[in-house]
Amino acid sequence: MEYFWYIIAAAGAGVGTGLAGLSAATVMVPILIVLCPSFQGEYGAYQATAIALASDILGSAVTTSVYAKNKRIDLRHGWVMLACVVALSTVGSYVAFLAGNVVLGGFTLILTFCIGIRFLVKPDTSKPGADLSRVRLGAKEIAISLFFGLTIGFGTGFVGTGGGMMMLVVFTAFLGYELKTAVGTSTFIMTFTALIGFVSHALIHPAIVLERWNVLIICIVTATAASLISAQFANRVENKTVGRVTGVILTGLGAAMIYLNYFR
Repeated sequence: MEYFWYIIAAAGAGVGTGLAGLSAATVMVPILIVLCPSFQGEYGAYQATAIALASDILGSAVTTSVYAKNKRIDLRHGWVMLACVVALSTVGSYVAFLAGNVVLGGFTLILTFCIGIRFLVKPDTSKPGADLSRVRLGAKEIAISLFFGLTIGFGTGFVGTGGGMMMLVVFTAFLGYELKTAVGTSTFIMTFTALIGFVSHALIHPAIVLERWNVLIICIVTATAASLISAQFANRVENKTVGRVTGVILTGLGAAMIYLNYFR
């Protein structure tokens, strides 16, 4: 039965990545730690985050390729975020190992639910009439990128996410990105942060690769395929449609996982 949940978790993670640039951990970690008994041990949540990061690598890469083909990536305004996120992800990974299952697992469940509500309330984060090509990366934008980039980088390692949702908010709300350009840019960055995060997790806790190789393969293949399909869909529909679909999926998943974990 666990293999069924592996596929469901990875497929849901891939859909989230392709639709809205969400990290695989947003969907995958709650399912693995709540519904799979083998991930409920001392280092279960840590291993689940590592598997999510591994799934993010190829999932984000294929998503990026789809958005790049549609000319929806802009690193001219996002290079500071890229540098900061990459720099702090390893630190967060080590702290996550020390934090343990209770802190890491509970935080991820609540985060999933909150992100879903956020998408339902405001499915389209784009600013009408915004023209990013005319916006210079000035001192204010650099300061914003530094602050959020360092924060997101630490969170990437700690929670086991690629930082996609948090980068999405920063790109749209503070740097003026259109939603799909924000998704394409964040998934590009996630490709590298997920790789660094997974390697850090694996070096700190080698059992992830030695004992969970079968789960890794299943999740990586499934998440990559789902990311490709959902990214192609997202580039054909309106921003609001993408936001609403993502909000419904994450809110429902978050609520269900919180109930199963704390109230059943």
